[in-house]
Order: sequence, then C-alpha cells, then structure tokens
Amino acid sequence: MRRVLPALVATAVAVGLSAPPWRYLIEQSMVWHMAIQMPLLVLAGWWVMRAVSRGRTLPWLAPWNRYGLTGFVTALVILAYWMLPLAIDRAVVLPQADLLKLLTLFIAGLLLQHSFACSPLALQLFFVGYLVSMMTWLGSYFITTDLRLCNAYSLETQVQTGWGIAAIGVGLGAL
Repeated sequence: MRRVLPALVATAVAVGLSAPPWRYLIEQSMVWHMAIQMPLLVLAGWWVMRAVSRGRTLPWLAPWNRYGLTGFVTALVILAYWMLPLAIDRAVVLPQADLLKLLTLFIAGLLLQHSFACSPLALQLFFVGYLVSMMTWLGSYFITTDLRLCNAYSLETQVQTGWGIAAIGVGLGAL
C-alpha cells in the first residue's frame, strides 16, 4: 500500500490535468503541459510499475525487454515524440491526441522503471545521459529561439517551459 498510494495520486493528478475544470491550465500554459503534466505522467508510470513489480522484473515482460534495451529505446522514442511542437499542439487541440499522450507517457514510465530494474549500470548511465542531454538541449532551444514553435502557446510561456525542461534535465543528471 505504501508504494501504491503515490502511484495512484500521481496518476490521478496527471490525468486530471487533461479533464475539466483543470484542462484550462494545459490550454493556457505550456509550462503546465510540458514541465508539469508530462513528467508527472512518466513518474506515475514509474511508480505504478514499481508498485506492481515490487523490485523484481516481471516474467512476461523480461524476454521482450532483455537487459532493458527495448524498454529504454521505446521510452526515449515516446519522449522524443512528445517534445515535438507539432505533437504538443495536437494534444491541446485534439482529445484523441491528448488521450494518446496520457497513455504513451504513462507507458514510457512503466518501461523505464522495468528497464532500470533489469539493465546493467553502463546501459542505465548511457540512456540517462542521452535523456539529460536531450532535455537540456530542448530547454535551451526553447529559451534562446525567437521563433514561436507551438501555435497553441505564446513565446513567453515557451521560454518559461524551456527553463522548466532544462531544470528537469539538470535535476535528472544530478540525481
């Protein structure tokens, strides 16, 4: 129960941000969308997998995710897709895309936790380094560009989001 409660709370908050009355936060601020909801969805998936697996690899997932490689690659592809401005705009405008975002980012968290449980340290460090560099680069790009990348958000919230994403990347690197 100790591991299940944070997983359920994080999942409820992350999914709740896509439903009324809190949806306006996502529609108005790119920070709430990319720097709060998206990482919270991944974290919720991580915590759910940790609660379900209780620290061991799941037998039905282990053959598919040997050494964590498949899970890491799949999770990074999902994360990279949801960093694209086009994908973010679609998630704001289309309910189907928002549902896809919720599901895939949650699955990315599940896969990341399972991959960390069954992979060697060198592989973990490689993928963490790749994710940190991807997030810090995207954050710095959002901060420094004069172009408005997302049609749904203003340039000001784009810069604020850049700072948030860069901070998350640096925090993951320090962790």
